[in-house]
Amino acid sequence: MQLREKIKKELISLCTGELAAVISFWFCFFMFKKWLVDPKMMLQIMYPLMVLSFILIQGSIYWFVLFKRMSNPKFLSTNVVIIYRIFKIIDVILLCIGILVIVLNYSNIAVTILSVFILLFSIIEWINYYIVRLSYSYNPNVLIGHLKNKTLKKSRIAREIDKR
Repeated sequence: MQLREKIKKELISLCTGELAAVISFWFCFFMFKKWLVDPKMMLQIMYPLMVLSFILIQGSIYWFVLFKRMSNPKFLSTNVVIIYRIFKIIDVILLCIGILVIVLNYSNIAVTILSVFILLFSIIEWINYYIVRLSYSYNPNVLIGHLKNKTLKKSRIAREIDKR
């Protein structure tokens, strides 16, 4: 398989993987929603899940844009930078509001822990997209090695935003 075809396949895999994650998370939410017995519980889980979904969809769209650039190198080159700079700021605001939503809608410890984990996952995904690349291998020791050696690379989106 040619390198170009391998890259296209990887980009489509990344794009569809992020969308599949969003669908899976919401499917699980609707499966277990019956245990969220009051509006505070519902909000405490739904808000971080919406933020996570928003960030994952941004990633999915970005991988699709890179896929399209394989055929047309100038595809949305200027617009993507502007849009993702705006997304970066909106995401930070949404993540900060998420902390408030969790704290102000405390209902019980289990729901709070779950909502904190969802928000932390959102923060990790945001860092992975907008700051440094956190996904290097399926082996967690690879990431730990990069952290120890301070050899984390800037994320693809961060590099694109910074060069313009």
